[in-house]
Amino acid sequence: MQTCAMGQTIRSTTDMMSYAGDLRRAAKQVVAPELSEKIQRSAAVLEKTALTKLEQAGPGIGALLDLLT
Repeated sequence: MQTCAMGQTIRSTTDMMSYAGDLRRAAKQVVAPELSEKIQRSAAVLEKTALTKLEQAGPGIGALLDLLT
């Protein structure tokens, strides 16, 4: 279990995706390009982890996500 910077605990894939969005928004506000890139990479890893967990939970989820994107 990981704790978000805002004091929330990541307990589900929904939390992971939500926090990844928070990270992406924060990266846009950072002035230093190197730090912004690191935050964006962290968001991408968190999203990938969440999607991997979803796919493991239900194999049909991947096909549904492909339809949505």
